[in-house]
Amino acid sequence: MNNPVKDDNNDASGDVVERSYCTTIEDFASVAAREMMGRYLGSFLDPLVITPSELVHSSKYLKRLSDSGRVLMNAVDKVGTLQAKAKNVSAATRVKELHTLVSTGVRKAWDEDKEKPVPSVTAATFLKQVESVRASGAERDHQIGRLLTEVLFQQKTWRDKATTLVSLLSQTKGTPLFTFMEPWLAETLRSDQALDQLLGFPDRLEDRCADLADLWRGALQVRDTAAPVMSEINALIASGVAPNCRNSVEYGLLRTLAAKDPLRSAEPEIEIQAIFDMFRKLWNGGDICGGAKTVGNLERRQNRWITTEGVTDLLRERKVVADRLAYLMTLTTLAIGPSNRNTLKNFIDHYFGDQDFVPRTIGGPEPPVPKMQTLTTIYKALKGSWLPENEKYPAMAKVEQAQMELLKRARLFEQIEKKGGGAAQKVLTLVDLARKGTFIEGEPLAAVGPVLQTYLRDPAFLSEYVAGASGEDRAKKIALLSKTLGSFGISWNAA
Repeated sequence: MNNPVKDDNNDASGDVVERSYCTTIEDFASVAAREMMGRYLGSFLDPLVITPSELVHSSKYLKRLSDSGRVLMNAVDKVGTLQAKAKNVSAATRVKELHTLVSTGVRKAWDEDKEKPVPSVTAATFLKQVESVRASGAERDHQIGRLLTEVLFQQKTWRDKATTLVSLLSQTKGTPLFTFMEPWLAETLRSDQALDQLLGFPDRLEDRCADLADLWRGALQVRDTAAPVMSEINALIASGVAPNCRNSVEYGLLRTLAAKDPLRSAEPEIEIQAIFDMFRKLWNGGDICGGAKTVGNLERRQNRWITTEGVTDLLRERKVVADRLAYLMTLTTLAIGPSNRNTLKNFIDHYFGDQDFVPRTIGGPEPPVPKMQTLTTIYKALKGSWLPENEKYPAMAKVEQAQMELLKRARLFEQIEKKGGGAAQKVLTLVDLARKGTFIEGEPLAAVGPVLQTYLRDPAFLSEYVAGASGEDRAKKIALLSKTLGSFGISWNAA
């Protein structure tokens, strides 16, 4: 009910526009027609706390809507235009037909209420009153709808309406009446106001999205601030008997993702990460709530931050080129959709196309070891990136070249040799550096091997390393080191 999701004519249910095409007054009571009312009459329905189904069956509110001026006219114009496009007919003709149909429906409802007033009914007497309805087919549904509308008018909040409907549904499981009422419950789950009452006010928008995604799967962890009835609604969705409720939850998620408020923070770095986290949350083994529209909404959310100007500002916050590259590659792992990846691709091309890539990347006063570890991080990110193979491997080669140059300039092995301690201490230092990702797999890591072998062959190494351990303890220490060295491609067997 609020503002429709952008490009609503391509909604997640696929063909709602065509299914909502009304040619008779009775067609307005169809589930699809009521769904369209919920989308385009939200500004009228939400303040009154009524559902589209209640509107269709109430002459009072239909008359009020008819007198509202532009609200009804705008909704009819939008829906008529969408339906004309879907059916490939004249938009002007369809809009005119729809206006005529609406006016006729309002008059008919008004006349019916005068001639056949709805009998007094409450939630407690509703099912008994339904038994007294003698009509059949569409007319029976219409009369039951009038009774149910009267019951729901007595509930003044979305929480109360949902609770009443769930109670009635629990008494009619497996019956046609359950199937008739389930879409009514779905309509109480559509507006932001309804979700605030039923799910509780979220601390952050991502919490609301997460709740909706869990509810869509029938796996909602009901919060303390949520309405108790949400446990029962979740169970209905989980059991597969409430498809319209599930569709409403999906639409609610799409609308929430299309909003302008940030998911987690107005800070770009935090929000870009939050959007990616939401994508992972929504992804469920190939099945994602809202399908391609959800991915599109998330991509557009990131578009607000992943722009040429935005990424430039984020990179400028890093003073060293290596740190800029590392964060740029982090962004590539978080980017959703081709538009965001294309923006980042321009930056990647800029940095790796620099003729002075190596000196720029390793320059600066920072200590060599952290910078080497940063280069390894960049290398691994490139290796697992979505870049095409013909661009990925040349970029990786440049990073490897930069690390080799830094290794030479820093004289890292010489610095380790000059430090105090015996051969065992030097081996453990190099092993620790390797485990922390200081050396890229390839030429840099290969350069470590000969240095390690020199220390491993030192006559004093083994005694220093085992430090007096014997028996099982000694064997464990030797096995652990042998396994660690093996992971770096270095073979060693204790004498």
